[in-house]
Amino acid sequence: MTDPRALRGLVERARHGALATVAREPAGWPFATLVAVAFDERARPLLLLSRLAEHTQNLEACASASLLVVDPEGAATGDPMAAGRMTLVGSCARVADGEQAAVRAAFVRAHPEASGYARFADFAAYRMEVTAARWVGGFGRMAWVDGGAYTAACAGGE
Repeated sequence: MTDPRALRGLVERARHGALATVAREPAGWPFATLVAVAFDERARPLLLLSRLAEHTQNLEACASASLLVVDPEGAATGDPMAAGRMTLVGSCARVADGEQAAVRAAFVRAHPEASGYARFADFAAYRMEVTAARWVGGFGRMAWVDGGAYTAACAGGE
């Protein structure tokens, strides 16, 4: 099993990632884009997305997604390939209306610069339910982590 501190550290430090969705056009192809991300208390990624964005429209058609996050401290050393990183795989869907305000507030705590657009009508909060994570800690250090173990590790339970 991966060192839980490595997973927690990534969740604590990552603020941006590459979101990959299933494209509607051209149909079925992977579509990756840069997004800002925050994490909730269960280490689930939180996204604040505009309904005008291609990735949001893709998620509305198919919730299957992956999110690559890279440790910004490791990437700053000049060799991003040596940085810790993980790809989270799961279902990413719009948060229920009753939770929108709380999730938006959590997102803005992680991204104060988002406060200017967080209340725009075309933005909504999305949350990924993590099915699995592929962690890479550098050359020769990698592992698949199932969703339950990921959540336990990031919540400090392992």
